[in-house]
Amino acid sequence: MKLLDLIENHNRVNKKLQRNDVFYSFEIYPAKTERGELNLRKTMSKLADLEPLVVDITYGAGGSKNKDSLQVCKRAQQLHGLNTMLHLNVISKTREELKEVLQQARDSGIQNILALRGDLPKEGKTVDNGLEHASDLVTFIRELHGNYFGISVAGYPESHPESKSLEEDLKYLKLKVDCGADMVITQMFFDPQTFIDFRNKCREIGITCPIIPGVLPIINYKSFKRVIEIAQVHVPKEILEKVEELKGDNIKLVDYGVKLCIDMCKKLIENGTVGLHLYCQNRFKPINRIIYGLNLRTFRCRRPFPFRKSTIKSRNNESVRPVSWVYRPESYIYLSDKWVKYPRKFWSDGKIGRRFRKVKHEILQNLHPWISPSRTRELNSINDVIQIFKDFLTGKISQTPWIDKSSEIILGTDNQKSMKMVNNGLLLINLLPRLNEEVSEDILIGFGGPGGYIFQKRYMEFFIAPNRVKLLVDELILSGNNTYHITNVDGSVIYTNNKKKEVIPVTWGVFPGMELKQPLVMDPESFQDVWRIEAFGLWICQWQNNFKKNSKSWKIIQEIHDTWFLVSIIDNDFIHPSATTDYNAWKVLDKLFMKEKELSKTEMKKKNLIRIRKIQSLEEIGTEWYNSQFQLNVKENQNEIKKNGKGEKNEDEKNEKNEKNENTEKK
Repeated sequence: MKLLDLIENHNRVNKKLQRNDVFYSFEIYPAKTERGELNLRKTMSKLADLEPLVVDITYGAGGSKNKDSLQVCKRAQQLHGLNTMLHLNVISKTREELKEVLQQARDSGIQNILALRGDLPKEGKTVDNGLEHASDLVTFIRELHGNYFGISVAGYPESHPESKSLEEDLKYLKLKVDCGADMVITQMFFDPQTFIDFRNKCREIGITCPIIPGVLPIINYKSFKRVIEIAQVHVPKEILEKVEELKGDNIKLVDYGVKLCIDMCKKLIENGTVGLHLYCQNRFKPINRIIYGLNLRTFRCRRPFPFRKSTIKSRNNESVRPVSWVYRPESYIYLSDKWVKYPRKFWSDGKIGRRFRKVKHEILQNLHPWISPSRTRELNSINDVIQIFKDFLTGKISQTPWIDKSSEIILGTDNQKSMKMVNNGLLLINLLPRLNEEVSEDILIGFGGPGGYIFQKRYMEFFIAPNRVKLLVDELILSGNNTYHITNVDGSVIYTNNKKKEVIPVTWGVFPGMELKQPLVMDPESFQDVWRIEAFGLWICQWQNNFKKNSKSWKIIQEIHDTWFLVSIIDNDFIHPSATTDYNAWKVLDKLFMKEKELSKTEMKKKNLIRIRKIQSLEEIGTEWYNSQFQLNVKENQNEIKKNGKGEKNEDEKNEKNEKNENTEKK
């Protein structure tokens, strides 16, 4: 969508809501290294969550060519649902090259161009294409493509370095607008009054189009010094001194740069600025702090759906997606990008011709890449895996292979229950809270436009150890209120109560003067046939691959991948809070944990009883043996006594007889 149209839509929503919200856009540049590319993808995903009106991608500075810019634009639109603006300079390309780039941009659904003359190459050579200035490029684009493209041009509040004066530079700016430019985006500045004066002078000479101030946060000393040298912009003395003072402490420098940027933007807004253009420098955290510091993220009803809708033309009517990919939208868009038709109102719409791509590990590695240091943490047991999931829930790490979001956005009011779940060994990979008649303007869950109401069934996905599956299924059957689907890695074992494979709505909304929206559903077929392969595959391609084959960590991940089960549960009671019912999903898990404890206690008692019986048996055997030995000894002693007693009697009789014989002889 063209930026001018986006601004008009923004203004209409403001008027309807009686608000004065300021819109904002971002600038990023293509990465130069493979590591930088992974970081850029993650940064783009997070910047998309801030819902900028447009993101512009530079086309190379210093006269250099950068063929990646068009690819970055295409990926931003297709995978992140961002409206993009492509930088295009005239000084280094032939007319044929310009025609080719413009046609490629149009074929990719890009509708915004930032038309620039471009920096002179270091060697001083330029292409003789008959186009010398940005105004010539604007005319060239309009002649080829009419009004298809929205065209922005650069403005210089302190005049272009090559201009003799600001007045002369303003005449060239007026010429660019007269040739067909829709709006002006300015070069950076560090004194808000500089922009205010510049805008006033533009209005005086008849430039009536939107003029958006370009603001550069100071977040790195070297890049700051390099940029102000190239751009030749004035920096107030107090700012320069403060930057020099903090150059050795980047944390304090970023804090200062963020505060300075917020203060500048506040002054601009107070003086009538309706939009801001932030030079991100491919960083998310400072930009996020600035947006929230300006209180620009007050509500989210501007987005039409709870997912970022792809901006490519073939998916314009897409309005329904499976809930399993809610935190991996890039992956879903890739897997479904060859469909003939996309579901418009219901998942069943246009089902003929919809066939997912084959899930490949090498593709999964680059979609939502897991770049957290935790991925290489050595594992000694399953408990170390559980600890990483705990670290995600507590915010110590920002993502997992399955969830490319912060836990704060995901958990909502279910934080404590989620932590209990993971503490008990269930590895959470997806969670949507229960919503009942929530307003569509809510900053976290709102969508669809103002004045609407949002409803949502609690949804969760997790991995569970194989020896616990039967107990969980028993509790789910007893609850009677939850729809479940449980499967193993190869899909050979399935437990489900959705035997007819019905598509179940998870999220829906009602809005004034509109049909009901049903953007998220649970489709058992895509869950079983596609998401199962991806969910299990992420254990290997984004986690196990960080370890040496057959190492202890490698084997632990392999065991989970091969033996654990993937569980999906839909809690169909979206009306009652968890505390008032005994059959919701959380209560099912609580009963599972209690039953396991009872069984554990019973098992322990059983083991103890067996142990006691063994001891008793040993004691009984020992007593019998002792008694038998005692009785034997007693008998032997008695026999010996009897024997000895009889011998002594015989000896006495013999002695008495001898004495008689002796007496007889004496007589």
